[in-house]
Amino acid sequence: MSSTPRFEPRPAEGLNYPNMARLFLARARKNPEQTALRHKLDGVWRPMSWRAWEHAAREIAAGLIAPLGVRPGERVAIMAGTRVEWALCDVAVALCGAVSVPIYATSTGAEIEFVLRDAGCEVALFEHAEQLRRLIAHGRPPCLRHEIVMDPRPLGRKAAVTLESLDPAPEEVGRMSLDDLRAAGDLVAAAADIEGAVAARGLEDPFTIVYTSGTTGRPKGAVLSHRNLVYEAWAIKNSVAVDRTDQHLLTLPLAHIFARHLLWAGVESGAVTAFAERGLSSAVTDMAEVAPTYVGAVPRFYEKLQLSIEAELARRSRPERKLIELAFETGREVSDCRQRGRALPPLLAGRYRAADKLLFESIRARFGGKLRFFISGAAPLSRETAEFFHAMGLLVLEGYGLTETTGATHVNRPDRFRFGTVGPALPGCEVLIAEGGEILLRGHNVMHGYHGLPTATAAAIDADGWLHTGDVGELDEGFLRITDRLKDIIITAGGKNIAPQKLENRLRARPGIAHVLVTGDRRPHLVALIGLDLDDMLAVAEREGLGCRDYADLARHPRIREEIAAEVDALNRELPGYETIKRFAIPARPFEAELVTPTGKLKRRAVEAHYAELIDGLYRGRRPGPKWPAATM
Repeated sequence: MSSTPRFEPRPAEGLNYPNMARLFLARARKNPEQTALRHKLDGVWRPMSWRAWEHAAREIAAGLIAPLGVRPGERVAIMAGTRVEWALCDVAVALCGAVSVPIYATSTGAEIEFVLRDAGCEVALFEHAEQLRRLIAHGRPPCLRHEIVMDPRPLGRKAAVTLESLDPAPEEVGRMSLDDLRAAGDLVAAAADIEGAVAARGLEDPFTIVYTSGTTGRPKGAVLSHRNLVYEAWAIKNSVAVDRTDQHLLTLPLAHIFARHLLWAGVESGAVTAFAERGLSSAVTDMAEVAPTYVGAVPRFYEKLQLSIEAELARRSRPERKLIELAFETGREVSDCRQRGRALPPLLAGRYRAADKLLFESIRARFGGKLRFFISGAAPLSRETAEFFHAMGLLVLEGYGLTETTGATHVNRPDRFRFGTVGPALPGCEVLIAEGGEILLRGHNVMHGYHGLPTATAAAIDADGWLHTGDVGELDEGFLRITDRLKDIIITAGGKNIAPQKLENRLRARPGIAHVLVTGDRRPHLVALIGLDLDDMLAVAEREGLGCRDYADLARHPRIREEIAAEVDALNRELPGYETIKRFAIPARPFEAELVTPTGKLKRRAVEAHYAELIDGLYRGRRPGPKWPAATM
């Protein structure tokens, strides 16, 4: 594993445990009977105590140690969605002193094989047999010795793939279910091995290797140490002030570091973690049932939720809509006062109480009625969306971080926030704006390096311990504002520097739009590729009787193109001329899986290469007129 010159960041706060296993065991000893996890099984939310979590993790660890032979430092892959078994296995791997390697549940066979081979995983835990089938179809890496399937049942009604239906494993590869693994281990015999493995792990030892999503190239495995995660769990707990009275709804894939550090912040704080039944797709229903006090999600979730609420309110009668407009005007005034830290004038406070009773209270009740805040990460959140929710009394705390920084380095606080920024730095995390605006970061949460890539590590982390993020930003009284990716800055043929993400995020927040890529480097003007939000646009098509049945129908229908053109025009009216989007295209199919990261970001270079002909076509021919005839492909 590659490393980088170390330094001792100051202050050395948050390093309260020698490793992650000790962190977990301390919580389990402190509150053994308190609920730690909740998950939905057969339509009922089932609690799991800290004691039960520890027992299950020890059973899995015992099976990994014997008969599988996992030893400290070896790599164990975990490939699953947002489910309770992920947490059990994560702790089990830590109890073995091994290194966990998360893989997204949606990964292709080639992606699975790459991560297993690159990390050198000898054991892999799969959620379903279907995922293992993908790997088998592509080909196993030579390092893999054992395949474990958490849920051996068929996936979905039509899926026929089961553990038994897979091709037989080669003689040198063992295969079993997670239940069989738990039954195979001997807790008594493994106790000494577990204690020895836990005692042997130190802060500088690797805890996990998390692969970047590869938006601009091949994925790289960020080696994150016990120091990184011990610090991050402590810093998140203290920054957003969560404790054992809180309940968190986990909606994101645990292969993403954002979800992972939220899970471990729950361990550090003693908060309950409830697992969304179907990830973000069931989050709203789950919130109503679980009544969480905080929820973490990506910006697209909040944007779609905003559009859904706005669409519902727009269907009210005209007198009701007028009252709703007045309620939101009042809510935005209150939001502005609170952002500035000012007390509410009595008259405004009275108006807000009325607006709350009229509208906002009922909306908050849909999310369980106990929410203290949302957390947004993994991509930029528009200020307009944050202010929309805050007007209703729902605070969205935007944060910022990278896989290479173990997740968050900055986050807005419940009592100290500014919309349009990602907040102040976590305690003990240093930030520097270098020449050219690049954000540099240093602290206990900066990775050790990229696995097996010393040159890439040296390029990312300098001799003084500063991580060069590649992001461009600015500091405003300690609050960090992200403006773009350094490598993504567009320089037009006219010499104008343009940050495409700013335009993409603003356009993506508009109705009917799921993905946007703005391009135009060394070109005379900007153009865009726009991916449709299938649900939104099918609703428009049904409402207007357009007869569209699928994405391809929508992409070529003139009325749908007019809808998108209107949104592009509306954005352009707010921009200086050189930043306006002169032409756009709607590809005939949704962006394919290999062009989108698991968190919904477009892989910019891959998209530009895949649609090079379509993009070139936008620069040929006459400039479009007011009806914006959009190209499709």
